[in-house]
Amino acid sequence: GGETVVDAYCGTGTIALTLAADARQVIGIESERQAVEDARANAADNSLANVDIAQARVEDWCRSEEARELRPHVVVLDPPRRGCAPAVLEWLAACRAGRVIYVSCDPATLARDLKVLEAAGYCIQSVQPLDMFPQTGHVECVVLMSRLDE
Repeated sequence: GGETVVDAYCGTGTIALTLAADARQVIGIESERQAVEDARANAADNSLANVDIAQARVEDWCRSEEARELRPHVVVLDPPRRGCAPAVLEWLAACRAGRVIYVSCDPATLARDLKVLEAAGYCIQSVQPLDMFPQTGHVECVVLMSRLDE
């Protein structure tokens, strides 16, 4: 209940809004205007005053003064197939969030980004593959990482 959560690439806010009930503050970041409007409307419809949705490219937001000063407890990443931009991974290393939850639809970019996060002091705690697209080659993975020094 006292945690600050960042939901990067939040889309219409599905993950952010779900986590809001158990967090002090949730900050969603999404670049698509319509998705941001929908996320904000969804938060309002559910009376979630502790949710703020920023319209920005995640890599640009990570360079902002707000992001540099923020010390989130949890960061959720659900990037597009190309994975996280280097600026996002650099911000994660600097902000030292205690936990990172990475949702990925591309095993190659997931592996690339996890290697960078491990070098930045994060350790994989669990990996859960999800076959959301049966009879195709696509598999979602959810990875929980935590800081080694936490």
